Amino acid sequence: MATLTLGEQKYTFEVEWYDQQADITRPYRVIYFPVLKSVEMWDVKNSRIFLKKQQIPSLVLDDFFLGAQVNILSRVLKVLDYGDVATRRQFENQRQRTFAMIKPDCYA
Repeated sequence: MATLTLGEQKYTFEVEWYDQQADITRPYRVIYFPVLKSVEMWDVKNSRIFLKKQQIPSLVLDDFFLGAQVNILSRVLKVLDYGDVATRRQFENQRQRTFAMIKPDCYA
C-alpha cells in the first residue's frame, strides 16, 4: 500500500461498486488522504491495488459517511463500513447522539 509521510492523515472505507456489464457487485477499500484530497483504491477480492494514489480535488471528507455514494473517476461507490479502527473512532467521535424522553405527564 501507500507510504505515509509524517503527519499525513488517512481514512479507510469499505465500499462496493455495481458493475453493470458483469452484473455483479465488486468490493473495494478506499483510502482517502484529506490533506492532498487524493484517494487510493484496493481491490479486496484480488488482493491488489486497483487505483494508485491520485488527486481528486472535488472530493472532500464530508462526502464519506456510512450509506453515502461517492463518485471516483466515473464510478459510483457506495460506502458500506469503516475500513479500520482509527477511521471508525474518528467518525464516531464527530457524530453526536441525543436521547430525549418526554414523560406522559408533561404534556396535556
